[in-house]
Amino acid sequence: MADMIFHVQNRGEYDKAGPSDLVRLLPVEGANPLFLPKSLLELLVFSIANHEIVHLSGPTGSAKTSLLEALYLVPENFSAICRSLGLRDLPLRVYPIQMATYEAPGELYQRRALKDGTTYDERSGLVLALLEAGKTSDTCYNLIWLREIGRVHSASVQGGLLDLIDKGDIFIPGGESVDGRRIAWVADSNYQAETDATHTLVTFDDALKRRFSVNLTLDYLDAEREVQILEHLTAEKGLTSVPGELLRKVVGLGQKIRMHRSQGELQSVPPPTIYGYLAFLRLAQFFPKLDSKAIAMASMLGNAAAEDRDHASAVLNEVFGLQAGAHDDPIAGCF
Repeated sequence: MADMIFHVQNRGEYDKAGPSDLVRLLPVEGANPLFLPKSLLELLVFSIANHEIVHLSGPTGSAKTSLLEALYLVPENFSAICRSLGLRDLPLRVYPIQMATYEAPGELYQRRALKDGTTYDERSGLVLALLEAGKTSDTCYNLIWLREIGRVHSASVQGGLLDLIDKGDIFIPGGESVDGRRIAWVADSNYQAETDATHTLVTFDDALKRRFSVNLTLDYLDAEREVQILEHLTAEKGLTSVPGELLRKVVGLGQKIRMHRSQGELQSVPPPTIYGYLAFLRLAQFFPKLDSKAIAMASMLGNAAAEDRDHASAVLNEVFGLQAGAHDDPIAGCF
């Protein structure tokens, strides 16, 4: 049986968790709670509090964005981990910068803008974030979040970041400077363990990689832990009639989809997430007479392109024990 799940807001419970145990973060409004290994959470929070330059990598759907949002949109999450680590309990202030919007290195500093029919140069969002962060370094933890750094349109943009991501003085055109020693950086990408370049537009710059003092990888959880999480969430969300057998098969389907994607197959099918699992289970509970194929094609496999549908059906049949042309369906029999 997998290790217990520990709640971040319960200090006594959280402190008992081991490095590999799952910690449940308080959810962002309208979202599901996150369940992540304690060691990863603490390494990330410690790095932010100590103004490190962090590369957070992992495949699509591994919760990189959700993790950072949970830390700054729900302050209790970041604060609880800081207190447990004995760090100063200061608020976290995050400046998200969407890297795909920059097409040339000069745009990292300023961009052409239009006002009242006249064009002029305005400071970039990244420069404004640095200047603002420099003013509040004593009252909060400042984090510049470079979102989707692997999706920039030009390799020269990554090179241009070398003049801005610095542990010393960062010089801004116009004569201003910012103390880079008081600012943390997190750049997220799909370069999982430096081997997965899926969905990237340019090769990751080697010089930029050397700037990262901390490298963390988020990966998908194994099947046992995903089942454990779903058991918690289905109980909370009133999916009380979902049998354990169905829950395990849904997770098995998700694991198979990820495996086939890693082999270059089912590329039109997005990697399954907890949201996809729960959607499947809600549909299965509400429509018990629908077969598994209909439910899967309305949820986890719904985006399969025409060329992937036969392969998707074969994967579904494999997981649920269906035979080609079979009319009996194990989902309908579970309720």
